[in-house]
Amino acid sequence: MTKACNEASGQPPSKKRKALDESAETAETTKTKKAGSCSKQAGSSGVRRTQSRAKLSMLPSLSLDILLEIFSHLFPIDLLHLARTTKALRNLLMRRNTTTVWKYAFTQIQGLPECPSDMSFPAWAHLAFEPVCHNCYTSNVRNISWILRTRLCSRCAKICLEDAGIFDAKNNIDKDVLECVPFNNYCGKYCLASDRKRFVQELKAHKEDRQKFVEQKMAEVTTRLDHALLCEDWSKALADERAITLQQIKDNRHNAISEKLLQLGYGKELDFLSDERADDHEHSEYVPFHKHHLVRHPRNLTDKVWDSIKDDLGEYMQKVRAYIKSKERKELVWKRRECAALAWNEYRNAKCDPGSFLPNQIDLWVWDPVRDIIERPSEAEVTKDSFEQVFRGLPSFIESWQRDKITQIVHNATDTMKWIPFPGISDLELATCVFTCSNNFFHSLMRRYEDDQSCLMWFPEFVHHRCNTLTRRRYGENDEELQDLDSCGLLSVNSEALGLRRRQWSARWLFFDDKASRTVRSILSACGMSQSAKVQQLDQEDPRLICLKCSFGAKCDGERFFSVMTWRTAVQHNLKKHFGDGQTNFQRISSLDVDEAKRLETAEQVRRLSANPNRPQQPVDKPWRCTLCRDCPVEPGALTLAEMWRHQYRRHNKLKKNLEEGVDYYRAYDRPPPQPYQVKIKPRDPTVDL
Repeated sequence: MTKACNEASGQPPSKKRKALDESAETAETTKTKKAGSCSKQAGSSGVRRTQSRAKLSMLPSLSLDILLEIFSHLFPIDLLHLARTTKALRNLLMRRNTTTVWKYAFTQIQGLPECPSDMSFPAWAHLAFEPVCHNCYTSNVRNISWILRTRLCSRCAKICLEDAGIFDAKNNIDKDVLECVPFNNYCGKYCLASDRKRFVQELKAHKEDRQKFVEQKMAEVTTRLDHALLCEDWSKALADERAITLQQIKDNRHNAISEKLLQLGYGKELDFLSDERADDHEHSEYVPFHKHHLVRHPRNLTDKVWDSIKDDLGEYMQKVRAYIKSKERKELVWKRRECAALAWNEYRNAKCDPGSFLPNQIDLWVWDPVRDIIERPSEAEVTKDSFEQVFRGLPSFIESWQRDKITQIVHNATDTMKWIPFPGISDLELATCVFTCSNNFFHSLMRRYEDDQSCLMWFPEFVHHRCNTLTRRRYGENDEELQDLDSCGLLSVNSEALGLRRRQWSARWLFFDDKASRTVRSILSACGMSQSAKVQQLDQEDPRLICLKCSFGAKCDGERFFSVMTWRTAVQHNLKKHFGDGQTNFQRISSLDVDEAKRLETAEQVRRLSANPNRPQQPVDKPWRCTLCRDCPVEPGALTLAEMWRHQYRRHNKLKKNLEEGVDYYRAYDRPPPQPYQVKIKPRDPTVDL
């Protein structure tokens, strides 16, 4: 009827009405065909069926005013999706005269900057709300380049973007590109290759008014940048708001699940998990409660959802309950170990020689009588006095422990000490029995040796060597019987070396040094001493030697200078200078020259100290350790005598006059005796002295 009236009045038919009428006719035809098909099926079966059809199938048949009113209440992304459903709706929504609908839709988005003048509303909605790559249409692309007005996946970014570094600022065209084409400054400076090509084409077309065109493009880039900053602020505010909303949903779900679990009797476990979250603890035994996938899911908890997750959360809480019980048991065991360590310290200080070779608290914990007391049921009460009875057997335990550890050292040397038919415990005191430690990392932490020194040890140094009783935290050794020692503060040695703790005594780092042993044998021959001489005898003899390898075989004659050194320094010298050559020979200087050498050694130390007082050339000798702090976390390590006096006064409130060696402090047998500097003299022929 409308068409007839239009024809009668001479007016052309309305295009909007025509498009909608065609859609209505199409929908009516489809409806008629489906109805006829259904009637045939119902007639053949004798059963009448109700026709099933989509609820919005008649939407295009509505009048234009109603459609526009409906569309004005939709969001921009909804309009964009609606325009892709049918050709009729696309033709309707993509017309310029439906711009008002898009404007109403964008007004529902709070804070969103206005659509740029050089973009259409559908393109603006596509950029702002549709998370797809604009090149390959990959979904879930969240990053937007507002200045470039595009979304690109990581793969397409490598294809569609061009780095600003490829342009030469001295070239006129490249210079204009850098000033007139939008560049993204996030993770580098990039532009769209399509924008660059379009600008170059337009620039070539404006040969006459090139300068005006460039100025216009520069102004457009400035405006575009200001608009992009507004868009970034809106995007960030929207993301923050979304994050707050999701977090609120998660918190509500967390609280609702906690109430449900509390009703099931898991109050203690929930309190424990809350404390663990406050301390930010994580365990391999279970996932933290707030990070559990059923708890942190951003969905409100309903009765139906709770019924589906109740069993899984119940199993999880049972696992937490078992962990709490295990943790409480470990804490009780550690309290008992501390009681045993305290009782052992009192026993050792009262009845043992402070400087003797003794087990530490870990060796005591693995002793069967003490272990049995520590591992008593949790209901039993264990105090320091509980160990008094079993400590009566400590003398025999210490004796067997010392024998076992010395035997370990002998076994380490057995394969190398082939020149001794049957090496035994007594052979460890020989001067030719030299050990070295391969744990250079610990030496650097404790600053035990100079860079040009080898870690050479004689008896009893290698028995008391610190590496035998220390290990790194979080790097427990496989040969330890107790595997949960890293968290124990009682075993800390941070005052002596950061990052280390005590461990069971072990000789795993000790190795017999055959090169050093051959050097000592050569020194003993030069001194005219027996090859079975002990370290103590050689130290008492305290000879001074010269290296005949350095003098090319020339011996003392009173006319040439030689470097004179002690026997320990001579061993270090041969290992460093001559790589432990077994053919190196030495000569002992005369007794008269020894007195002169000792005088020069003292003068040399004073000379070096006065020449560089802020940096002495020789490490300070620290031969003392505190008896009361032995194997304790506050043990200060080896000290000088002056440092020991200060430590005793500050830590134990003892005055210098009341201190007694062997009672309040003892000699650190792990420290080698200090060696003087080498000096140069003209030693005379020792045969003349004889």
